[in-house]
Amino acid sequence: MLIAVNNCIFPEILSANMDVCRLMNALPENLFHFLLAIPATLAIIYLLLPIAHRLGLVDVPNKRKNHQGEIPLVGGIAIYLSLLLAVLLWHELNRETVSFLVAGAILVLTGAWDDCRELNVKLRIIIEMVAASVMVFGAEIWVGNLGNLLGFGEIHMPFWLAYPFTLVAVFGVLNAMNMIDGIDAVAGGISLIALTILLLCTDNSTILITIGPVLVASLWAYLAYNLKALSALPKIFLGDAGSKLLGLTLVWALIDTAQSGSSSTGGIEPVTALYIIGLPLFDMVTTTVRRVKKGLSPFAADRTHIHHILQRSGFSKSETIIGILLMAATINLIGLVLSALDTPEVLQLGLFVAFYLLYAYNIHHAWKLSKRLKKYQSPKERADQNVSY
Repeated sequence: MLIAVNNCIFPEILSANMDVCRLMNALPENLFHFLLAIPATLAIIYLLLPIAHRLGLVDVPNKRKNHQGEIPLVGGIAIYLSLLLAVLLWHELNRETVSFLVAGAILVLTGAWDDCRELNVKLRIIIEMVAASVMVFGAEIWVGNLGNLLGFGEIHMPFWLAYPFTLVAVFGVLNAMNMIDGIDAVAGGISLIALTILLLCTDNSTILITIGPVLVASLWAYLAYNLKALSALPKIFLGDAGSKLLGLTLVWALIDTAQSGSSSTGGIEPVTALYIIGLPLFDMVTTTVRRVKKGLSPFAADRTHIHHILQRSGFSKSETIIGILLMAATINLIGLVLSALDTPEVLQLGLFVAFYLLYAYNIHHAWKLSKRLKKYQSPKERADQNVSY
């Protein structure tokens, strides 16, 4: 019995020690890349600022946007250029990395054009499908295994079904990140949290291992400008180029790590991927359903996203940002805890749907939510409330 136990346990201990050793060996190099990428991205952003103004790549205030002045939309372009330089300088080009750079370039270039001239919705959808197809046929990454979602064993899809399913998944995440990018730091912050969690908890995604540390560093540099961490730094936005690039990176890494193995082999379960991108999905689905019910286009812009509701409730801009990021991180952590506890995947999916319904109910009854949230404000804060929408 003792020998059997030792034989059972020893390989797991050995495997864990080997994983730790690999991580420790990679740490100095990843730290070097991280530290160098921050000033590099800061410099790239600075160089892009005059070009953005000259090309009209700026966000102009209107009835939906109440920021002050014309804000350069260069965050996404700068992040992509940082990733491109990192790959060319520090990594060997392979099929997956080249495919990611090509798909990213497609979204960044067309996103920047959309920021300047506003592309037709149908054309945007076609472009996103092309980028997703580059991932499928170029990197050979797609959603073929949904896991044991129904409790009767793993659900495997044939390619003829997996391909359109993957297109829908990529389209959904791209637009979820684009929709939630309506207030400073939210899209960047949510991506930063999700990518950090994936870097710490997984080790089987090629693209995440290749660009992860540099992307995290680039996001910190972007946020320094976006939040004006120093008064001398001009404010910038991600733009559609940035939100789509972040969406592509997240969905690419999530599909890759979820399809390459389970939590016991350095990856995550497919249902856990939903939790990692949970809040943007909640916001997108709820907003889309509301627009369709009103007879509006799902792509019609409005002011009913979660950040609008929190600010209408009287919370300051900084409180709204922190609240949203805490909600996103909480959903991420719930998914990780459920996975770590070996919770049946069907139960994980059921809880995810329950969380969404709770979110949707509160958004649908926004006035009730506002009333409840205002209880946390002091009388002076309520009296001083003066937010325009």
